[in-house]
Amino acid sequence: MRQVIAPDPRPHAEHADDPGSDTCAYVTARDGSRVAYEARGSGPCLVFTNGLATSSFYWRRLLPRFERRARLVTWDLKGHGRSEPARSPAATTVADSVDDLERIMDAVGAEKAVLLGFSFGCQIVLDAWRYLPERIAALIPILGTHGHPFRTLVHPRVGPLVHHMIRWIPDWLASLLLDLAGRSADLPGAFATSRRLGLLGPGLTLDDMRPFYDHIRRVDGPTWRAMALNAEAHSAEDLFAEITCPVLVVGGGRDAFTPPGASREMARRIRGAEELFLPDATHTGLLELPDVIGDRIACFLEAHRIL
Repeated sequence: MRQVIAPDPRPHAEHADDPGSDTCAYVTARDGSRVAYEARGSGPCLVFTNGLATSSFYWRRLLPRFERRARLVTWDLKGHGRSEPARSPAATTVADSVDDLERIMDAVGAEKAVLLGFSFGCQIVLDAWRYLPERIAALIPILGTHGHPFRTLVHPRVGPLVHHMIRWIPDWLASLLLDLAGRSADLPGAFATSRRLGLLGPGLTLDDMRPFYDHIRRVDGPTWRAMALNAEAHSAEDLFAEITCPVLVVGGGRDAFTPPGASREMARRIRGAEELFLPDATHTGLLELPDVIGDRIACFLEAHRIL
């Protein structure tokens, strides 16, 4: 395994005493923070990696498609969901998240796994090829790009401004902005405006998105801010010519966060990659079109004799 990080012992999983889940467990990251994951089922291992400011609820409509056929593992980035905040900004790089993912694979006993990533999770699963290619059965980046996400966020002029703001705001303000973002859903007309702008799928209701708004208020601001800055500094583009495992890229034609050109370019440049392009999907495509996405993923995994 190629590594660019100092080696340290693989920690054992530590089960949570969270009364809301009897399947939640933790691994200890190399910075000492606890990273939460859940595992269920048996069979080939599928690991689902979230995006920034999201938790595993984005996968909830896709997971039932595979729960009787595979070992399903979901996990929370540092500072998200049940995971603890990073101990320092230095522990929020893409490589750190790959290391967290590997520790979780170790904890669940997965020698190899299919790595699925949503949004920022695409960068993590693609970069996993840099460090643990022999443990990857297939890669499925969904509604995300390979790197520098703020360059294409919403508009070529808007994304860089958002990045500039995140770069210069203090940590306390990052926390406040996340809290306000969560509260914004209940402002008159705010949710409808998000749908009109294409930030959310037109068929989604506030109840559909309530887990997101509730979650984002609890995201650790300093961790989120550092992770966002590291995401913008990162690219997995140099790996395109090296990736040899099966790859399925899922893109959305109405995705304001990852414009279709970004995902389509990734599908073209990774040798042998397959593509599922959904013309009407926004960045919430996993909630809008779970059956379409699930059926295509199942066919892809069956064709490559993984399921």
